[in-house]
Amino acid sequence: MPHHFSITWCGDPRRAEELAEFFARYAGAQYISHSELQGRRALSPGQWRADLPAILRAEIEPRLMQSEQVKPGRISQPILVAESNGDIVGLSFVTFAGDAEVPFAIVEDLIVSPSMRSRGVGKTILDWIAAEARTRHIGRLFLESGVHNERAHHFFEQEGFQTVSVVMMRSL
Repeated sequence: MPHHFSITWCGDPRRAEELAEFFARYAGAQYISHSELQGRRALSPGQWRADLPAILRAEIEPRLMQSEQVKPGRISQPILVAESNGDIVGLSFVTFAGDAEVPFAIVEDLIVSPSMRSRGVGKTILDWIAAEARTRHIGRLFLESGVHNERAHHFFEQEGFQTVSVVMMRSL
């Protein structure tokens, strides 16, 4: 790995705006999947809302306040931050559902800055999340990806993910 970076769960609500801006800056329209459309983030499969940073900040703040309470066997939604020399290089929103009948985790969002892509940051983040899931006795890791996010699909397949469903939408 050519660059050194650290990975931690962020528990500082004062960083919500910074994390929201990072997400909004680096998630292109191809990133949009059904969860962005089910929530307030996106207007359509190819269009983010103009106020995306504010929407993200409202999502992030409560998650940062509870991230210190991550415990095995519980539902928790921490935010992972990867940093190099004080700069954010990666961000991931994760849900651990350790109390589900079949415990699982979801990589809800995974954003890596363009300058750090193909340098091992995404792989290291996924491996770190998987290790955290194992400590919580979780054996399944899910994620979703926008239909046109082909580079990400290839990466996720290389990391052992396989397609298990197709989500479809009909606008009314």
